[in-house]
Parts: sequence; C-alpha cells; structure tokens
Amino acid sequence: MNDEGPGGRASGGMPAVDRLLDEVIELRLPAETYQIPLVRMLAQAVAARADYGLDAIADAKMAVDEACAQVVSTAAPGAAMTCQFTVSPDGIRFGVKTRTRHPEPPSERSFGWHVLTTLAANVSARCVPDPAEDGYALTLDLDLHREGSG
Repeated sequence: MNDEGPGGRASGGMPAVDRLLDEVIELRLPAETYQIPLVRMLAQAVAARADYGLDAIADAKMAVDEACAQVVSTAAPGAAMTCQFTVSPDGIRFGVKTRTRHPEPPSERSFGWHVLTTLAANVSARCVPDPAEDGYALTLDLDLHREGSG
C-alpha cells in the first residue's frame, strides 16, 4: 500500500506530480448552472493532487467556476458541457466546451474575462461553426497558475 499524499514520493523517488505526465481527466455534463459546483470540486481535487498551494487551488477553483459560467450562459438549450483537465509538470490546463447558437466567444472586455485573465496564466476562447450540431462550438482554455495570483 502506498500512503503518500500530494507531492509525496513514490518508492522510486519520483515526485507525485511527475507521475501525472499527460494525465487527462474529462467530465461531460449538462451545460446548466447547477452543475458548476461539481466542476469546481473536481478542479480543487485535481489541483491538490498536482501539489498546488492553497492560494493556487483557490484561484484554480474560481477560474474554472468563471469559465464554466461564461460557457453555460451562452449554451444552446439542452447542450452538454465537456470539461477537461490536462495535468503535466508545467501545470494544469483546463478546457471547457459546449454548443451555442452565438457566433462569438465571450467578450474580452467583460468583467468575467478580467477575472479569468487575473486568475489564469493564459486564457483563450474560440467559437467555430459546427454544422453537424446546427450552431457553433464554443471552447475556453485556461492555463492555471501553480502559484496563487495574490
């Protein structure tokens, strides 16, 4: 039995974060506001497992919450939201995607966008036509800071 915690060392001496190379965790759920706390809890668990500090975990949770809120606010009725956490030695990359009827990504001049750029190292959004779904595919990607922003 291995009783190491986040950032602990395995019997081979490799830090726990190094064993997470290219680990991908994906969650698909309805694009509804009441689902966002579930994604936020997963963000906390992923960041803690990747040995993020308490401030960085709090920032990651807030950034993921805001990204999901922006996606949900423009999601087409009945659309799903796909959230993906990719953990590497460089940090955590979070992506959230949904189907929307709006051809534009969230405004970079909004308060929500300001929150995202404050809490995440890199933020990008794209909205591309998706003829198969009769609308657009909206994706937001964040690189989450290993250190707290404040």
